[in-house]
Amino acid sequence: MMRSFFRFFLTGLWLLVFAAPAIAQNYDDLFRDFRADGLTYADKRFLQTALAFEGHYNGLLDGDWGRLSQTALNAYARAEFGTGAEDWHMAALAFRFMDIFERDGWAIRHFDGLEMSMLYPYRAAVSEPSSVYFVNWRHANSSLAYSTGIHTRDTVQRLHDYTYDSHVRAASPYTVRRQDFVITSAETAGGGILYTRSNYIDGAWHTVMLSAERRDVPILNAVAASISVGWADPVTITPDGKLDRVIRQATALLAEGVPPADQPEAPAAPSSSGSTGTGFVVSGQGHVLTNEHVVAGCRTLAYDGRPASVVAASEEFDLAIIAVGSLDPQAVARFSPTPARLNSDVTVVGYPLSDILTGLNVTRGAVSSQMGFGGAVGGMQITAPVQPGNSGGPVIAADGEVVGVVVSKLDAQVVADEVGDIPQNVNFAIRGELAKLFLFQHGIEPLLGLADDPLAPEDIAESAAAYTGLITCTY
Repeated sequence: MMRSFFRFFLTGLWLLVFAAPAIAQNYDDLFRDFRADGLTYADKRFLQTALAFEGHYNGLLDGDWGRLSQTALNAYARAEFGTGAEDWHMAALAFRFMDIFERDGWAIRHFDGLEMSMLYPYRAAVSEPSSVYFVNWRHANSSLAYSTGIHTRDTVQRLHDYTYDSHVRAASPYTVRRQDFVITSAETAGGGILYTRSNYIDGAWHTVMLSAERRDVPILNAVAASISVGWADPVTITPDGKLDRVIRQATALLAEGVPPADQPEAPAAPSSSGSTGTGFVVSGQGHVLTNEHVVAGCRTLAYDGRPASVVAASEEFDLAIIAVGSLDPQAVARFSPTPARLNSDVTVVGYPLSDILTGLNVTRGAVSSQMGFGGAVGGMQITAPVQPGNSGGPVIAADGEVVGVVVSKLDAQVVADEVGDIPQNVNFAIRGELAKLFLFQHGIEPLLGLADDPLAPEDIAESAAAYTGLITCTY
């Protein structure tokens, strides 16, 4: 499963070298329900290949987007993101596969003597000694092994009998028996697969035998699904097609980041040698999410009085992860699997003005814009009151799920000097989708909420109090 797919988004920036010039972005389209309409044959085949490598698709790489393909994409989206398939999941898949593609050099290879084509890892293929019946290779980065040869009918019968007899499960192995086409696929000890396919071509039987251990069965299935007689189309993306546009939109969204409101709201400063902010627990291993500007330049950090250290920080996204030694593994924030809707109720929890106020502070408001300052798509505007020290705290939906991270408030005095009026309740947060991506980037899988039933405001506050804490910084 793709536990840190954001890393592959960043790796995927290389795709921009062949992308068309920048187009007007409509990022909301990325988060709509997936539909295959508009995808080309090549795009569908590319997605089928990527889903096969992820272990969700076990069918032909034929570019025909039917029930099997849709079920695979839904399973991938549910497993990785806890939601139904959306358009941006295509980009996640693409970047993940591109990372593997780039590392191993996967491409469709035509084996001239064999007169067949299949996926082959050009950069990671290692030749093995030939045997009586086969020429052999192995994949350097997995347990996948290839064997190819041309045989008589009697030899092919023995090869398929051997494969059949290797099966260890009570259920019969998968077989196909046709006049010019034979497949036998057996599960071996330990959950591995031995797959043998023979095609009758030009008066002889042309055979491919694949094997892999259990952990690498998805790779084997992808290669097996790609085998075809003769030359086969490459696995590629249609330039300026729907998939290409989704990839470029997702890349642009991540590259854009979250521009702050002029400057991020400074953490509350209880003394000349320190400051405070807010953070909330995002893993059972004691990881806490906050703003980068809360922890920037700190000589020492503490979360609710416990020593903490910075493990990841991004000035571009104004997000940071700190590690705290020991926390309640049950008191972990759950993120909403979907973006916050316009005008939906939200609650902000944090420790504003900790030198003046005491304890946790809770305010309520609504999502007043699904854009951040200056139209930043990675942010959103909220009406819940925010003060210095709220930075890094959770923005919580009516069902108790986190939909954002407080980042700043609009400088009322600056705006008043500019336009002659004082803005009311104009505060900003980083959207929960970007926060989840940041966590994935650094190997932390955020917990997702699955219930959409609204909670009583008191219950939201009580739940949030368990996973939200005060961050203190000394310089």
